[in-house]
Amino acid sequence: MILSWKVINDRSNGRSAPRTMAVSMNFTPAAPGCACASSTIGNPANVSVPDEALTALREQFTHSESGAGRLVLVTGPAASGRTQLLTRFLPSAAESGALVLHATGAPDEQRLNAGIVDQLFTNSALPAAVADQVGAVLALLHQAPPDEHRLGSPVKAAPAVADSEICRILLGLTRTQPVVIGVDDLQFADESSVRILLRLQRRIRSSRLLILLSHQDAASAAERQLLGLFTRLPHDHVRLGPLSTRAVGQVASELLGEPVDDELTGRLRELSGGSPLLVNALLEDYQRSERDGRPVTGPAFVHAVSMFLQRREAPLHRVAAAIGMLGDELSREAVACLAGVTEDVAEDLTAVLAGAGLLAHGRFRHAVAATAAVDSLPPAARAQLHVRAAKLKLRQVAPAGEVAAHLVAAGQPAPAWAVDVLRRAADRAAQSDDTGFAVRCLELALSAAPEPAQRHAILDALARVVWRVNPSAAAAYLAELRHSASDPEAVGAEPFTLARHALWHGEADLFAKAVADLAKCPDRFDAPAAAKLTLAAQWHFGRCEVRVEQPADPAPRHSDPWRHTAATLIGMWMVGTSDATTASAEQILRNCPLADTTLESLVTAILALAHDNRSKRAEYWCAMLSQQAARRGAVAWQAMIDGVWSGIVLRRGDVTQGVTRARAALRLLDTQSWGVSISYPLTTLLVANTVAGAFDAAAAALHEPVPDTMFGTIGGLRYLRARGQFHLATDRVLAAISDFQRYRRLMARAKQDHLSLLPWRTDLAEAHLRLGHLAAARELAKQQLERCAETDTYGRGSALRILGMVAVQAERPILLGQATECFKRSGDLLELARKLKVPGQEFPQPADQTGPARVGAPQALRALSAPDTPSASGEPPESSVLTEAELRVAQLAALGQTNQQIGSRLFITVSTVEQHLTRVYRKMGIRGRSQLAEQLASSALEATG
Repeated sequence: MILSWKVINDRSNGRSAPRTMAVSMNFTPAAPGCACASSTIGNPANVSVPDEALTALREQFTHSESGAGRLVLVTGPAASGRTQLLTRFLPSAAESGALVLHATGAPDEQRLNAGIVDQLFTNSALPAAVADQVGAVLALLHQAPPDEHRLGSPVKAAPAVADSEICRILLGLTRTQPVVIGVDDLQFADESSVRILLRLQRRIRSSRLLILLSHQDAASAAERQLLGLFTRLPHDHVRLGPLSTRAVGQVASELLGEPVDDELTGRLRELSGGSPLLVNALLEDYQRSERDGRPVTGPAFVHAVSMFLQRREAPLHRVAAAIGMLGDELSREAVACLAGVTEDVAEDLTAVLAGAGLLAHGRFRHAVAATAAVDSLPPAARAQLHVRAAKLKLRQVAPAGEVAAHLVAAGQPAPAWAVDVLRRAADRAAQSDDTGFAVRCLELALSAAPEPAQRHAILDALARVVWRVNPSAAAAYLAELRHSASDPEAVGAEPFTLARHALWHGEADLFAKAVADLAKCPDRFDAPAAAKLTLAAQWHFGRCEVRVEQPADPAPRHSDPWRHTAATLIGMWMVGTSDATTASAEQILRNCPLADTTLESLVTAILALAHDNRSKRAEYWCAMLSQQAARRGAVAWQAMIDGVWSGIVLRRGDVTQGVTRARAALRLLDTQSWGVSISYPLTTLLVANTVAGAFDAAAAALHEPVPDTMFGTIGGLRYLRARGQFHLATDRVLAAISDFQRYRRLMARAKQDHLSLLPWRTDLAEAHLRLGHLAAARELAKQQLERCAETDTYGRGSALRILGMVAVQAERPILLGQATECFKRSGDLLELARKLKVPGQEFPQPADQTGPARVGAPQALRALSAPDTPSASGEPPESSVLTEAELRVAQLAALGQTNQQIGSRLFITVSTVEQHLTRVYRKMGIRGRSQLAEQLASSALEATG
């Protein structure tokens, strides 16, 4: 360790006026009449201070050993190395033949009579006879009341005799051998021990006694008074100071075993303030780090700060913690108020912390040290300080978040006055997406809310904030809100929260009740909010409109742009998509920020784009909103968006990516938190795995638990439809018919028979077709076609496909061509590949699946025409017709199978698969596998058109 230090040799005859003069290193005695003399030894910037300081103390020991006793004060800032200096010197004195007596002052022993003296004799190997004498004298001292030992008060006979006897014993020991007394932390010494040390100091000149007294730089009037008692008598003085920058560099080089650059040295000095304790801690952390030239404030640094403060008296620790808590709002008055001390004491203790290297300009040098100062307080003291800080900052009109942070950190029940500030802080935190802090503020406010109205509002806020992260965790707050919903005086924000909860969990009755309550407060619920809730209700339940305007003043639908936009977009569910629905979708996406109130509006708009053959645009919005939700920590939002996104990816024919996105979405929330929206990723898994022939994986998706209320929603109907199609693909036709009829009945019960995206008639028609019931299939397809709007390309395509399959040979190509055109216009490449099938045509099954082979692609795909344009490589396309083997490989590759899986299924080598695919790419003029599904579908359109 390297320290900046100086040794001051003070001598006084007690009569002449004091003066200071520089002397050499050899401690030349002061001239007669001089009060003192001083000297700075060496260059603090480039000396090894422990060795030099030890040399100075050993010289003092040599003087005392020859019969010229010494008293040496060792002072310096806290943590400047005083204890280390004594620890190194005292053993060397013992090795030189001295009797060493040592003691350490402590705050909790400061009122013990002769506590330091007791330690001196207890911690040494005294001769038996001397030990008996000491024991008798100490017993006499311990019997005296503490008041009889107060400095400056009349001394009673017994203590006076005891003091004299102790000094006599100590001085008597010096006749046989040198004696060294070392007292560390003199500032905590008891008064009787101080009196005995002063008595020794006055009798030390002609003895072989060396007294070393370690005292931190005086930080209070009491400490200055104590030091003055010793400095007014002859003494020597060694003062230790902070390390210089160069000294820090030398310490670092010695400890690390390598040279260190100026940048690292300067930063170490800046962070430590030259404190040896902190320098060593920083270097310990640096050794454990990547050692990239930047010091690290790690565990060793935190431990050093904590231990330093915990070993000091409580006011110093409280002042340090107060400075750490106040941050930029520092003032002497504020620190004193928070720490519970006077301003003068706060100023003195701040100086101690600065001397210890922790502070610079009154503030902590590093935020880690400030945190350690607070965290190392005992829990009760820390909580009390946080409550004081909250009150102080409230009086200073600090932001609500700062006040609330202290209340939360206190970990105690909040007082009634804190409820409002906690709610304001929670609102701000929720707006900033700091969900965790918002919840902690609201929970604390809830525990202190005295009035039911306040409690309802806090529960409402908690339910909304928690739902973003974990919808199932919001149930506890919503349960109490439900109970209060029957209170006619409790109308406010709660009905909207209950409505959102009802939608998420598919509870139609609760939603209707909440909407009725919302209609009572149109002044709190405007037209844009009603439009968003209408879109949300349509997303989950189908046809629904939320109206909140006063019955006496009904507003025409066209008079409000929000209602008009929502009504146009909702048309997608009834008549399919159009330019108008697409325009409305873009308006919604551009004007609605992602929030609890807009989630379903946004995904409805995205779905409208996807069904209008704008899948790239739809996926762009999915990606952007998903990233935004993830960035804001809104897991529920992200899960729903990703679940919908998986279906859009699948719809454009990317089976593998659709499965990947669906599984990733499911991992975001537990099953209970998903509510009825779990239908979206599960439906994707069902459809994708059914299409790929991965029937085991599809069956696994069916085993995922779903809420019963899901089947009363559109998502649940889509799930039932996908389950029926899975049963149909695995030759369980009767089970498929049961599912199709069930979702037909549910649609009829909810008066949702108009939904264009759920053509139950063509689903049943396909099942009847599999059973050979051609007439029933034809009739159901005709009904579907008659009910379809011209813009419902998906429903029309499904109906035309069935009619084409049951038509006579001459009409079949025309009807199938029309169906193909409908699917092409809708942008549904997956349905294009799935629906344009002819019974009896087999399609190769994936290698890792068992069970019935699924029906394959139409003959149209077997007569692919080469594109007119050159291939991506610039070479002209090869022969325009794919061979049977090339087609089989291309179809499996388009469904996401790997080359190894394709080879295993078709009993060919991977190399052969690669050769087939290379020829397919050249013939079709595409770059690779990612364009395969779309090109196969496009070629089928050309072949059947």
